[in-house]
Amino acid sequence: MTTLLLYKEIKALNREEHRTLKLRTAQNCEFAAATHLVPVAGLEFFQAARHYPLVFIGEGDKAMPIALLGLKDGHNGYVDGEHQWQANTYIPAFVRRYPFVMAQDDATFTVCFDAAYDGWNEETGRELFDAEGRNSEFLDEMIQFLQNFTAEMERTRLFVAKLNELQLLSSRTLTLTHASGETFVLSDFQAVDEAKFLGLADEQVLDLHRSGFLGWIYAHLMSLGNTNQLFDDYLKKKGGEVARH
Repeated sequence: MTTLLLYKEIKALNREEHRTLKLRTAQNCEFAAATHLVPVAGLEFFQAARHYPLVFIGEGDKAMPIALLGLKDGHNGYVDGEHQWQANTYIPAFVRRYPFVMAQDDATFTVCFDAAYDGWNEETGRELFDAEGRNSEFLDEMIQFLQNFTAEMERTRLFVAKLNELQLLSSRTLTLTHASGETFVLSDFQAVDEAKFLGLADEQVLDLHRSGFLGWIYAHLMSLGNTNQLFDDYLKKKGGEVARH
């Protein structure tokens, strides 16, 4: 299997080989503690934009929207020292699906999981299969979640294609300045160019509205204001780490 962000050892789920496998219900987010960004689907923008900066990385057809969880690689500002996600904060679907993932080979989809996750065992937790090898209700719900996420990521790909068609994405650099005087330069990302967006013809805006993409653009633009809070939180945690040394 190819490597994937968050996942260390992806295996295809097999009802014979993994019939007795169970997933501990008391999950923590240690697996995401060192991840400073994750992909997000357009459908998530309205909720995610309340908490994270949503920007685009990659070029052309490879561009994708991501939620910034931290300002530096290896730092997730939303996972605390006890490996719990920050309370009352939207958790992206990319994170919530873990340790499962849907692998695609042409038109075939296979349910897979991260065998390296420490929540797997054979004694306690949620069963994946019953004694006869049939899917548990929990597994069926997770498969539905994975299918929905896959479909929404495809719709998001069409959204990015439309942004590229309208030439709305442009490279951006943000200089964040804290009250203390410390600064941080955020670069190597793309965002919707507001001037080009406002310059669209009426029929182009109507097309974005009817496709559901117009609201996503506004949510993305609104989310950029979260960079200041992300910087503040980063400096607070950085100060705490210095104080502990």
